Amino acid sequence: MLSTVQGFRVACSPCAAIRPSSRKGRSFQARKAVRASAVQRKTNTGKNGAKYLSTWLLKEELAGRVDNELAVVLQSISVACKEISCLVKNAPIAGMTGVADSTNASGDEQKKLDLVANEVFCRCVADSGRTGIVVTEEEDTPIAVESTSDGQYIVCFDPIDGSSNIDACVTTGSIFAIYSSEQDTCKVDWSADGNDEILEKCLTNVRKSGKELVAAGYCMYSSSTVFMLTVGDGVYGFTLDSGNTGEFILSHDNIKIPEPGAGGQNIYSGNNGNVDLWAPELKEYVQHLQQSGSSYRYIGALVGDFHRTLLYGGIWLYPPDTKAPNGKARLLYEVAPMSMIAEQAGGMSTWGPMADDRVLEVVPQTVHQKSPMFVGSTGEVKRLQAFLAAKKN
Repeated sequence: MLSTVQGFRVACSPCAAIRPSSRKGRSFQARKAVRASAVQRKTNTGKNGAKYLSTWLLKEELAGRVDNELAVVLQSISVACKEISCLVKNAPIAGMTGVADSTNASGDEQKKLDLVANEVFCRCVADSGRTGIVVTEEEDTPIAVESTSDGQYIVCFDPIDGSSNIDACVTTGSIFAIYSSEQDTCKVDWSADGNDEILEKCLTNVRKSGKELVAAGYCMYSSSTVFMLTVGDGVYGFTLDSGNTGEFILSHDNIKIPEPGAGGQNIYSGNNGNVDLWAPELKEYVQHLQQSGSSYRYIGALVGDFHRTLLYGGIWLYPPDTKAPNGKARLLYEVAPMSMIAEQAGGMSTWGPMADDRVLEVVPQTVHQKSPMFVGSTGEVKRLQAFLAAKKN
């Protein structure tokens, strides 16, 4: 990457020699100084004084907010995200666009990059040596890491969220959720048969709800590659410096979802094309938002729409509908981690007819269980709750 950037600079450097001679040297130097000032790197350090993700994790470990095992797992996930970021950028010229003539456990059509990204995630997480079981959207059943079957953590992830956007070069991302495993609860006898059933029971028995998440995050692949993370002590974002250090650098320190009038915007998001399939009161709420002057924004990818809500505020509506009565997003590795991030950023994530049930309290019954979600700033979610309560009364 760095050599490519350097090569680009060398290729473009002769441009300075063919500038019109009427330009004065001093003005050129002035413009050069302005450009240099504009691209000057901003050095951010968070509350623990760290700039890079690797040192941030070390500082969190020293502060007792994460242990060494979890830090290693998170570092391995960041490595996977760097590799997938490169794959996404090069997909159109590497023959990685289009479908793979297969479907995942939920019946969704798989893209070629879905499968490659899944392999990258599984490899990096397994190589950490700290993960006993892996759950991924692209596999029917949990995967036991044979070399570390007593690993302390269960890692669940969606390797490429919004993969239908890849061919159009629209925002995609990876979502991950990390749960701690009780000692010996998930030990697998590799000499016995039926390990798939053992792992399925193991996962649902150990993970009671999203309240037991020890870490959650996502990596968004867009104009920048941004790694968002919470370990239960706020939400922090790191942007990949792909052209220089190759490191994730702190760019978003202790994020809080802003409220309208306090830095936030009046934005609602959701699939307007499906509104007629929603409950009547939710359809009325959308009309209420439109009439009250709220702006509508929708990308169609969970990571992209959530990231905008996290930074700009507003509410993202993801209710059940007549075609998908349980929603479409998966609880373990999509809805639960996003809900943890929202709450850690001072927001709310709910579900249910009155939007007053906490998502993180939902107990998963199956690996790929789906769930609806209403997520956003606390004020916006409470306004939805008040509207639904008034309609019921």
